Amino acid sequence: EAKTASGSVLAPALIKEMLSVEKTFFTDKKFATFCVADLANISQCSSESTQSVVNLFYNISISRDVNNQTVYSATPIVDASTGAPYVDTQVGIDTRLAVVLADNVTFPGSTLYFDTAFSADNLKATFVQSFYFLGMPLAGYSNPADRSLEQRVDGDAFIVDVSATLRERFGLKETLFESAFMTNAMAHTADGSMKLYWWSNPMQSEEWVMLTSKDLNWAVLSFISVGIYVAYHTGSIVISVNSMFMTTLSIFVAFFFFRVIFQIAFFQFINFLIIFAVLGIGADDVFVFMDAFHQSLDELRAEGKPATLPFRVKHTMRRALHAIFVTSFTTSAAFMATALSPLMPLRSFGIFSALVIITVFCVNAAVMPPLTVMYARNLMGRSWIESFKAFSCGLFPIAPYVDPGLELPVKELAAPQAIDVDAAATADAIALSKYNPATMRRTERFFYVHYFKFLKGPAKYVILVCFTALFTTGVYLWVNLEVPSEPEQWFPESHMFQQYQELGSLKVMKGGDSASTLPVNILWGIDGVDDTGTDSWIPSDLGTVKFDGGFDPSAAKAQAWLMQTYEKLKRAPCTAKACGFGLLVDPTASVKNILAETDASGNVTGGFYLWLRAQASTGAYAAAHPVTNPVTGDVFNAKMCTYSRLEVAKLRYPSHVGYMTNDCDQTPAPKPRFILIEAMSSIRQPVAPANFVAVQEQWEAFSDASNRGAPSTLTGAKAASTNPFWLWSITSLSLKDNVYLGQTVCFPMVFFVLTLSTGNVILALYSTMTIAGIAASVIGIGVGGIMGWDLGTTESISSVIVIGFSVDYCVHLANAYIENDATHREVRTRIALTTMGISVTAGAITTIIGGAFLSLCILTFFVKFSFLVCFTIICSYIWAVVFFGALC
Repeated sequence: EAKTASGSVLAPALIKEMLSVEKTFFTDKKFATFCVADLANISQCSSESTQSVVNLFYNISISRDVNNQTVYSATPIVDASTGAPYVDTQVGIDTRLAVVLADNVTFPGSTLYFDTAFSADNLKATFVQSFYFLGMPLAGYSNPADRSLEQRVDGDAFIVDVSATLRERFGLKETLFESAFMTNAMAHTADGSMKLYWWSNPMQSEEWVMLTSKDLNWAVLSFISVGIYVAYHTGSIVISVNSMFMTTLSIFVAFFFFRVIFQIAFFQFINFLIIFAVLGIGADDVFVFMDAFHQSLDELRAEGKPATLPFRVKHTMRRALHAIFVTSFTTSAAFMATALSPLMPLRSFGIFSALVIITVFCVNAAVMPPLTVMYARNLMGRSWIESFKAFSCGLFPIAPYVDPGLELPVKELAAPQAIDVDAAATADAIALSKYNPATMRRTERFFYVHYFKFLKGPAKYVILVCFTALFTTGVYLWVNLEVPSEPEQWFPESHMFQQYQELGSLKVMKGGDSASTLPVNILWGIDGVDDTGTDSWIPSDLGTVKFDGGFDPSAAKAQAWLMQTYEKLKRAPCTAKACGFGLLVDPTASVKNILAETDASGNVTGGFYLWLRAQASTGAYAAAHPVTNPVTGDVFNAKMCTYSRLEVAKLRYPSHVGYMTNDCDQTPAPKPRFILIEAMSSIRQPVAPANFVAVQEQWEAFSDASNRGAPSTLTGAKAASTNPFWLWSITSLSLKDNVYLGQTVCFPMVFFVLTLSTGNVILALYSTMTIAGIAASVIGIGVGGIMGWDLGTTESISSVIVIGFSVDYCVHLANAYIENDATHREVRTRIALTTMGISVTAGAITTIIGGAFLSLCILTFFVKFSFLVCFTIICSYIWAVVFFGALC
């Protein structure tokens, strides 16, 4: 990209600098091993390997010597009239460019190197681009499709190494908060400066893995911060340390059940996101238990029961563990709802999250009672020195434990506020007598006195009206969310890869590289996949291909129909927004048909039939033609098998026809099991999933039309592609569907569980309404309204967290409402908010702390996730404490 006064990179010093930069790639000693080989001389790199703007000004030759090392030469192209290199002067550059533009035969596709503003009338270009391609098959492999992933490993590593060299050249360095690619790569010359971008799929994959690892390191800071707050709230470092340890232990125990007991092999990075969620959930369980323990002294005394340590722990376990179990069960069940998703990563994430939450409950239930006893007897109320002595195992004696439950309660100057209701409501008065504002902690006192008075007034009805409007707005915004209309952003705006993607989205260049193209196949002979006995958690265990028993391309009618489909495909129209030229296929790229390729006049120019004709200038095959004079039956099968084994066929038509044998001479002749036509779609990447789907539908319509009237030996044509963007558009729609699936399962499940837990259908209905309000607020108002996002990948995945977290606080309050001894709904609400409000508040704070550090990440996925976690907690807290409190 030009950063010059003229706004053009086509200047002498800049072009020479381009050559210097590109030498980093093609002069590497390994490049000639991986480049696209010249078929006439496989030790020579073909022109397809280095499609560079620099080639217009330099004769570049690259080959491999006997030691498999790269040998190259790069000499300037000279102006015959002056004897001077074109690249030395601006006049020479303009002259050369004029020649190139005037001769499309000698320089086919050369305009693709320039931006859309470049033309014969404007020989200036702000942007130019070069493409370098690696080829297959490598030595030891039969064709490009032979173990293609394995073949790519060394070439991908080579690309990553070259990228590292370029980063070092331009001084791009990684910092704690930034990727190396977030610094501009600038080259400065006598003719001005230019900004450089480089990109490839292997580089992006490597960068994603590196940044994911880097970003997840923030979990350590989240862990420490949550631990500090737990220590502050409970008043004990020991409780905090044990809480963090139990949470960590739960993750490993859950993983044991996940991998060993349930035999789920699939585990990806998104599963680690539960770490940020479970920090808050684990802390919330501790808060509920410890707050119940603190409140047990007054509660037992008010009931006239012994308030000694054993009775307090028993009372705490009965009250707290039931509350924790109900919330843990409903939250884990909400996560488990994603097990119904067709997407393996989401199923894995949902199941693992549910296991972690259940394990956190089990570990806390087992450890918290004895830990509380140890804390009360040895640490609570003691000085730091005495607490330190308590860990000496008797080496340093401490004062014996004095159980506060043995002491008589002291009369406080502020009498308990028990007479707030009708004097006849004796049960409510007794229930309220347990709570004395003078002995309450600040948050408890706020809910008991100030907030309750607020809810008793007219504000209650204002709250219900406002939240109803909020819910309506959220639902409206939610139902209008769609999959992204633009390519999704994975890296920050300042990242080189994101800037490169935006250039592609804006279609700045006249053409794109292979990563921006999309090959699509029209395939016959495949009748699906038999997945019987496969492991659904192993992505590579796809099952066995089922072949169409009636498929027979050797029949004359089948060959004629295949050629008819081939000819129609060349000019098939496409009205979708993402299609170029108004056609399904790119008219500048040839449609590959292994049976026969033809020119505009219908003459055979390639494929099996051209090879067949070349076998004899006279005789049966000299005039062979797939439509007018086809070769059929066993002769066709045997000859096609032989052709498919030739090197020229393996390179141009890898796996375009399927034989299940290497012996083409066997009797009877082997039959092909499938055949395909490969075309380059007119789509130019990147394209938004919503637009991509429209193109897919047109391809499917074409294949369906091809099946109408087809002979019985060539039916079942399907449009398919292994391109990741083709597959990702399907995934994007599945992610959107998963959001609605999760909510559909979650709401009835929560209603059912709460009905069983509370025995109160009305309360269960109120809770479900609250949870629906939370979901509508987060997805509708948060995602669609505040942030203006679409329902993309991050939003859809995070909806699983929304489902889980939207349950927790409301269920806590509902459980506290039903379990207290009062009878009047206002008194029940007051006691529920007093006893559980402090725990819910602390739990919300810890979860926000755990999620907030993700906002410091580099990848936009984690930054979005941070917002969604924090906003979900805020909405969950407000809806539970404000709306649910007013509703009850």
